[in-house]
Amino acid sequence: MTDIDSLVRQQFRIDTNCSEAEENDKTVMINVAAGLPGSRYFGELDTFFRAIIYHGEMYMSADERILEWCREKYSLYRPEWFCKFENLRTLDAKLHENGYEIQDTHVYFLPDNDAQTYEFDVPFKLRWLDEDDIAVFDEREPFRHALGYIPECPDVTAVAAITDDGEIAAMAGASRDSDIMWQIGIDVKPGYEHRGLAVYLVTLLKDHILELGRVPFYGTSESHSNSMDVAIRSGFIPSFTEVFCRRKP
Repeated sequence: MTDIDSLVRQQFRIDTNCSEAEENDKTVMINVAAGLPGSRYFGELDTFFRAIIYHGEMYMSADERILEWCREKYSLYRPEWFCKFENLRTLDAKLHENGYEIQDTHVYFLPDNDAQTYEFDVPFKLRWLDEDDIAVFDEREPFRHALGYIPECPDVTAVAAITDDGEIAAMAGASRDSDIMWQIGIDVKPGYEHRGLAVYLVTLLKDHILELGRVPFYGTSESHSNSMDVAIRSGFIPSFTEVFCRRKP
């Protein structure tokens, strides 16, 4: 069994330039942003600021220009309340002073060892795809959640449900966000919803990633209850929240 807690904490330390000693000593860890090799940074996200709230603890990294401000404000802060809008508004104002802004906040799910298992009766064929198979798709295809098309986080594996006519009805894909953590996304084509395809494919892909010794995780917007439902019924549990920043346009 993959030791998920140890692995994700290892990843969060890399993401936020945190030492094991500090992790063992503090509830809120605030360190200078370093952009270490192996960090989960991609696209428009910037290393200027990042916060990860996990099991009542907070891993934070910040540029030297706001590092002391963050330490003064957040060293004694209750991590579970970090995403209150009042706090995010204050943080965003500080970022704006330095040419940055909050890019997004996301809730993420990790595998739940105690999750209920389901029996699936889905009348579709399965097709597993590797990186070469995925390469034939492009951003015009209707799988923008299953496949991210992000160079820094390559799409490495996917599983698709195929109709008897050879049409892809749904696809779950995983991106290698780091050597430790692979992120799952899912798309179901219009006309094939409400058949259990999302839960079926996400469950298969989650189990496959675990067998490879990686940590599968699933992210969505705090307002996307349908997506959260898929995650939970696929054997995930809400586990951490991240706050990202980007340079102002």
